[in-house]
Amino acid sequence: MAEETTTVGVIGLGTMGAGIVEVFARGGTSVIGVETTQEFADRGKAILQASTDRAVAKGKLDEQGQQEILGRITITTDMQDLAPADLVIEAVPERLDIKHQVFSALDDIVSDTAILASNTSSLSITAIAAGTAQPERVIGLHFFNPAPILKLVEVITTLTTPDELVQQVSGIATSVGKKPVVVRDRAGFA
Repeated sequence: MAEETTTVGVIGLGTMGAGIVEVFARGGTSVIGVETTQEFADRGKAILQASTDRAVAKGKLDEQGQQEILGRITITTDMQDLAPADLVIEAVPERLDIKHQVFSALDDIVSDTAILASNTSSLSITAIAAGTAQPERVIGLHFFNPAPILKLVEVITTLTTPDELVQQVSGIATSVGKKPVVVRDRAGFA
């Protein structure tokens, strides 16, 4: 597994995905957000802009801080742009076939040491991990909505999840101001 997380990829820039992008960018990490179409990519950018605009309006962020956060984010429609990512989190619709397509594609894009995570709130991480050649590097990382505000993050393990991966992902979550709770892969998680 990657020793240090310098670049995070997020696939799917709806409300949850855009929120996860913001969490990591606020934490000082470079983030690559990927969407399927330019329209959806533009929508994701708009969600990020609106969220950081609200923080500025409430005095929780100054304009320079907002520009620094937004400057850490790259939005694209090309999954190949995820190649440098140390951690990739999918936040696509809750359909196993779509998640399998995403993880299967990542096998040929990211390094063998990259961590693959799912933000699923309802599907089995074990079943999702079956979509990749290296299921032992897949873990659940379930953020709660709104991701930039709520602190709790579920770190969901499978029977093949190495302890070091659980510790590393929990540390990553803590480093961006979240409170990880480790749970087993079962219906409803925590």
